[in-house]
Amino acid sequence: MLLTASLMVIGCSKDDGDSSQPATPEEDLEIRVNTDVSKMLTRAATIDDNTDLQGCDLKINAYFHGENTAYLDGVKLHYDSSLPAAWKFWSGSPGSQTHYYWPIEGSVYDPSSANITVSSLDFVGYCPYAAPGYITPGVYDHSTGTSFSCDLSDYMTNTEQASMDEYLIAVLPNQTYADQVAHSGVPLQFKHPFALVKFVITAASGTHVQVNSISIAGLKTSGTCTYNGSTMTWSGQSGSTDMSQTGLDLKYGTSSTETTPFMVIPYNYGTKTLTVNGTWDDWSDVTKNLSTDISINWQPGYIYTYNLTVTPLALKVDVNKFTEQW
Repeated sequence: MLLTASLMVIGCSKDDGDSSQPATPEEDLEIRVNTDVSKMLTRAATIDDNTDLQGCDLKINAYFHGENTAYLDGVKLHYDSSLPAAWKFWSGSPGSQTHYYWPIEGSVYDPSSANITVSSLDFVGYCPYAAPGYITPGVYDHSTGTSFSCDLSDYMTNTEQASMDEYLIAVLPNQTYADQVAHSGVPLQFKHPFALVKFVITAASGTHVQVNSISIAGLKTSGTCTYNGSTMTWSGQSGSTDMSQTGLDLKYGTSSTETTPFMVIPYNYGTKTLTVNGTWDDWSDVTKNLSTDISINWQPGYIYTYNLTVTPLALKVDVNKFTEQW
């Protein structure tokens, strides 16, 4: 998917300090951004591929490389499906196209506070443009990257999560016009900072048991995420709320054998207790809880599948960790 936009030149000459702009748009100094989101299992609240991404307005910042001074500050990137379909920088709502251009490499940007020689730009993206209510955006620092804090305390049931919008971030430092030409666009890739968990009832459970609910007690509900374009870290995780997924009706041999993926804060818990409530129709609808301990070390951008074998006497859990970014 190609994100196309143009950027106003604000760089100044090293020699005389005069501002300069490309003489004509034909000089092709518009910024082109190729964005990407790796695919994962379908869930309405998550952004799973580039088609989903096109349904969101993106917030794009660009900073002079190695500086915290913004060249682009919170500009809106919108996918315009009218022919020719393309990503465009918009102003206002519904908006009109705004054009920006690459700065002239080697020139001097001269704000009142400092002189900055233009070498390249560090790109930072956020999706959606307006952060969801559980997100508190941080500030960009060229030495650490971009950051945000979150609070999921109101989203720890499957019913509450159905109304969530996912939050994605992207960081790509040290980009020049030459890099854009080499890649047919600045290759800005959006990453998923949270982890997902889902549960599947196995064939070994048989066709007589229905899983009604699944819970894990005392999960973290808040924390801070930092991403510098290569490493994503979480810190300050706190809170303690039970994950409660109810009304599931999971039963092997039916159309309902797995849960909707559930968004969680990455954290290394060590051992946690997983509890499943099930009903056996061959026992005159006997309902009981079964629990077992599982090892949890959730990492950002992973989806974890817990395969549940539910029998009248025991709960067995097998875990598959998918290593691709979702």
